[in-house]
Amino acid sequence: MIAFVLAACLLAPPAGWAQQAGNVILEANEQLFCILAALTAAGYDPGASALTGSDMRGELRSALARKSLPVLPELRQFFSEHQVSGDPAGDLGQYVSLALLVGPPPDFRFTVPQTDLPPDAKALAGLIPLLKKFYDQEDLIQLWARFQARHQAEIDRSSEAIRESIARSDAYFRFPGGAYLGRTYTIYLSLLGAPEQVHARIYGMNYYLVVMPSKAPKLEEIRHQYLHFLLDPLAVKYAPDINEKAQLKGFLRAAPQLAPDFKEDFPLFVTECLIRAAELRMDKRPKEEAEKSIGELTAGGLVLVPYFYEALTNYEKQEASMNVVYREMIRGIDLGRETQRLAAVTFAPKEVAAGPEPLPAKSEEERLLDQGDNLIFEGKYREAREVFQRVLDRLAPHSERALFGAAVASSNLRKPDSAQEYFLKTLEVARDLRIVSWSHIYLGRLLDLQGKREEALAQYRAASLTASSYPDALRAVQSGMQKAFGSSQ
Repeated sequence: MIAFVLAACLLAPPAGWAQQAGNVILEANEQLFCILAALTAAGYDPGASALTGSDMRGELRSALARKSLPVLPELRQFFSEHQVSGDPAGDLGQYVSLALLVGPPPDFRFTVPQTDLPPDAKALAGLIPLLKKFYDQEDLIQLWARFQARHQAEIDRSSEAIRESIARSDAYFRFPGGAYLGRTYTIYLSLLGAPEQVHARIYGMNYYLVVMPSKAPKLEEIRHQYLHFLLDPLAVKYAPDINEKAQLKGFLRAAPQLAPDFKEDFPLFVTECLIRAAELRMDKRPKEEAEKSIGELTAGGLVLVPYFYEALTNYEKQEASMNVVYREMIRGIDLGRETQRLAAVTFAPKEVAAGPEPLPAKSEEERLLDQGDNLIFEGKYREAREVFQRVLDRLAPHSERALFGAAVASSNLRKPDSAQEYFLKTLEVARDLRIVSWSHIYLGRLLDLQGKREEALAQYRAASLTASSYPDALRAVQSGMQKAFGSSQ
């Protein structure tokens, strides 16, 4: 096998440190520090007793307690009003999203138009004026400088293992992430968030992984996101070849544990199956252990993991890189063989949270939404719209899935005015990034058909921020930016 030697160099920018290899960066982030410092000042303290080897949040709280800042009551009220109850990851994750989309202090300017922000960050836009006050009143520039050495120590503790993991991934697929110009994969290590959390984001062409304090480096999560960084562009490039195998999507709809994004975006699903198979191959799992994992992944809905596990066995016997053999590997999926194999698969049921009075496995709303999605998949748009409208009228008037489903159905029924109204309503309430991305894309297409090219381009640009997570959506954005939808040129 061809070995790839990973060269690394230390960078020391004025506001922090970075460990960089190719297009992969490992560093602390000042904007994230400032936002989480404000969160800490307002009383944020989940997981305070967790033993992670870092108590920077406690030290920061002690430093903040020495001052009585005028802005603190406003900060506490803001954080209280925007708390995501019952979802610690979602509660912190919205602030991670905001931090990744603002520039450095003291201005904290948004790096994209505020109207294009993803929903969770857009909902927190009102924090920026308070953050500016907090930054000045607390003299955060001094605190940031004070705690940089702690961040650097954590980077030093993790960097070698992370570099080795990335080098092995590059070597396995025989091309480095740096082969894609203009793209970066940035790992931010933060010592102020809830312990053991990991937050992955893709904005535009840039991939981010934010890792909170942990006992050990989150190598599995870091590698998994990096493999997406390597392989997602191939899924976009060869999406037409992948979608020739999309008749298998019918099986995915019957998998209760499979996330909706995988059911709706087949190239994304294929990439996830390839990555899961590659992880098993790279870890050199014993045969029985690997077969058990493959069975569990298949039962969970990742039904092409067995195919890719076998295909990668043959890939390892030759010397071409994955970007050379990828298309043939996709074309090698035998629909007849896979259909026959999948007919015997029993999917694992959806896990239901335990409680004193367990909820039914599927509520009436969920049942109708799934029914509507299945009708869309079958091309029965009139029936689908009726089902989604039933949800909106009787159960959940602000359901993003129902609004989006009604919009898609109306669009396919050639009712542009109704479709446009539903898509706009969807964007008012949606937080699912796939739904947000496609709502902007559909609106762009409707505006193109009306001859409103500049307005259409604005919609495609808004979609471009989050569409990179979904290969089919990204191809639609690229096509829309290049020429008007419906144009023959």
